[in-house]
Amino acid sequence: MAEETKSASQRSLEDQLGSVRFQAGAEEGRWTILRYAYPTLEVEVTATDPFGGRTASFQFQLVCDNFPALGPFVQLWNHATRSRPAPPANSSPGVADALKHWEHLPGQHGGIYRAWQRHAAAHNAWAAKRPDEAWRRDRHLTFIMENLYALVAEHAAWLARSSAA
Repeated sequence: MAEETKSASQRSLEDQLGSVRFQAGAEEGRWTILRYAYPTLEVEVTATDPFGGRTASFQFQLVCDNFPALGPFVQLWNHATRSRPAPPANSSPGVADALKHWEHLPGQHGGIYRAWQRHAAAHNAWAAKRPDEAWRRDRHLTFIMENLYALVAEHAAWLARSSAA
């Protein structure tokens, strides 16, 4: 009976969370679900620089209401305090740009600044300019997770290079 009370959006999200693709990323240690209470998903994404061996992790909050019609709203997150932390002070230019503070509406944090993120997609018509990076309803949640993993991997590589210098 509980299944009948779930929305199509919730069922779709939970199907993707249980999919082989999503679970493979978790088993490989790329991401871990810290908390899930529909429509909010909190994850920790971890990557290791293949050359320097430096590991980095970031926590993110994904708000997945109306999924997959709308891509998730994604922001840097602190699971312990249940709040958005300041962006990292030191990182690569790409990571700094993605995690910077920006507002999609006055007084409202816009989330991660990438074409696949719900609010950033509309900013300056970014999704139209970069359809290869934009969320589409036929994409899988792992598309977002792999993009988050790429950001964390870039940060790990930057940490390895900066500590070697």
